[in-house]
Amino acid sequence: MPGTVYLITRRCSERRFFLRPSKIVNEIFLYVLALAAKRHGVVVHVLCVLSNHAHLIVTDPNGRIPAFMQYLDSLVARAVNASLGRFEAFWATDGSYSAVEQLDAQDVLAKAAYVLANPVAAGLVRRGAEWPGLWTSPDQIGTTLAARRPKHFFNPKGYLPETVELELSAPPGFASADEFREQLSAAVQELVS
Repeated sequence: MPGTVYLITRRCSERRFFLRPSKIVNEIFLYVLALAAKRHGVVVHVLCVLSNHAHLIVTDPNGRIPAFMQYLDSLVARAVNASLGRFEAFWATDGSYSAVEQLDAQDVLAKAAYVLANPVAAGLVRRGAEWPGLWTSPDQIGTTLAARRPKHFFNPKGYLPETVELELSAPPGFASADEFREQLSAAVQELVS
C-alpha cells in the first residue's frame, strides 16, 4: 500500500553467512540498496546487515515494495555470489522476504531500535557501532551516504552509475530528523543496556 512504513527482513539460504561483513559485501549491499531505493522511490530510514540476514525500515510512498525487493534481492544475490565464487541459491526460499507494516510512529521507533540493537542482542559486539557490516547509526539519520559502484561483478562500462546516493531520513510521524535521532538513540540504548 502506498505510504506504508515496513520492517523488512530477508534471510540467507539455510541461514548461511553469505552476508558476512567484508569490504566487498558491504560495498555491494549499500550500492544495490541505493540503486533500488532510487529506482523504485523507496525511502530508507535504518538498516542492519548481519551475516545471515538483513533488516531495513523503509517507507514505500508509491506501493513499489515488491519491485524494490525483487531488484535488491536479485542484484545482491548475483553480485555477492559472484564474489564468493558460487552460483547456488542465496536467499531463503521459505516465502521470500518479510515486510511487516508499522502502524504508528511508536511502532516504527520500536522496530528501528530493534534493528539497530540486533548485533548487540545477538552477542556479536558490545555496541552496534562496532559491527563491521552495514549498520545505521542514529547519528546518520538525515544524512546522505554515497555508494560507489563496486569493482567486482559490475561492468565499469555498463549503464549503472559510478556513484549513487542513499538518503537516510526520518520516517513519517516525527517532526524532524533531530527528533527521530534523539528518540531512536534513547530506544537503542534502553535495549542494549
